Amino acid sequence: MARGWLVGAMLGAALLVVAPMLDTLDTNYLIPAHWRLLLVVAAVVSALGVATLPRVRLGDALAWMAAMPAGIVCAFVLRVAIDVRHDRTDHNLLPFELAIDFVAALRSCALGAAIGYVGRRLADHSAGDGPWRPSWK
Repeated sequence: MARGWLVGAMLGAALLVVAPMLDTLDTNYLIPAHWRLLLVVAAVVSALGVATLPRVRLGDALAWMAAMPAGIVCAFVLRVAIDVRHDRTDHNLLPFELAIDFVAALRSCALGAAIGYVGRRLADHSAGDGPWRPSWK
């Protein structure tokens, strides 16, 4: 799902690439504050994204849940490129970092997608007469 990947890439770029540049370069500008903020924001955005999908199918929610962490990790690669230019010994365990960060983002997005999916299903079936249909259709 292209929307989930794009949203994840924009969140990752904003919180992992741009926001650390606002701090001074002498401080530890990446770990852990920006990742914690990113995971919380990713869960909230994932819940809102799944809740506002045009159709509330489980496959769409799972696609959104898997695409957002991929976008976040792609944006993290930009941060790695900046860090390696600054210090060549940084990120010497990059494959493990990427795997751990992907799993952390996936867990956060899965929680948000589950909340959004359940909320949307409850909202659609609250009256017991099926999903909401707009009056103009």
